[in-house]
Amino acid sequence: MTDTVGSVNLEADSDRTIVTASDVVREYRMSGVPVRALRGVSLSVAEREFIAVMGPSGSGKSTLLHLLGGVDVATSGRVVFLGQDFGRMSVEARARLRLRKVGLVFQRFHLLPMLTALENVELPIAALGVRRAERRDRAASLLARVGLDDRLGHRPGELSGGQRQRVAIARALANEPAVLLADEPTGELDRATSHGVLELFQRLNSEGTTIVVATHDPELAAGASRHVEVVDGRIGS
Repeated sequence: MTDTVGSVNLEADSDRTIVTASDVVREYRMSGVPVRALRGVSLSVAEREFIAVMGPSGSGKSTLLHLLGGVDVATSGRVVFLGQDFGRMSVEARARLRLRKVGLVFQRFHLLPMLTALENVELPIAALGVRRAERRDRAASLLARVGLDDRLGHRPGELSGGQRQRVAIARALANEPAVLLADEPTGELDRATSHGVLELFQRLNSEGTTIVVATHDPELAAGASRHVEVVDGRIGS
């Protein structure tokens, strides 16, 4: 595996392709039997897009999202992120690229319960070695951006589900990623709260954030500007 993260220019330029999956297959083994979660999927994500990846449970949409973000690697085919082929990178190199350029949002938030909202958002900034005062200012600004400037000192257990998801979104934006990948971000939320998350995503996208969301939520999907359906591990027609 080659580690080439430091050798390419990862700075933003307009109208670029962020990530491209080409004829991607992802195969797992269950009880010794091969199971194909994805069967030759191809997809490109351009800067400033808001894409909803839809499909039933088990269709492969979450697997596709994980491959686009370098959380997982393809069994065959290629995923190229800002010129980098994930399949040719070491685990460590992929992790460094994700830290700098991929924002991940999950259904169940994954916030650390002993930390405040501010401290949770600070974590990925601290991982880049940013000084304490600067990272606290950046984290506070991000929480204000998602409407939580009055909840900086609250721990996750003191926040509603919608507020916890907003903290998770702020954390995902901490290092100004090239793309925000959200896996069923409204799956644990009620309808009214889900609508608030959709409005936040639309505002972030209008401000320039590239977003790909895997979802069952028809309202969230309807709010995206482009729709991709995954059925039985393939992109639907």
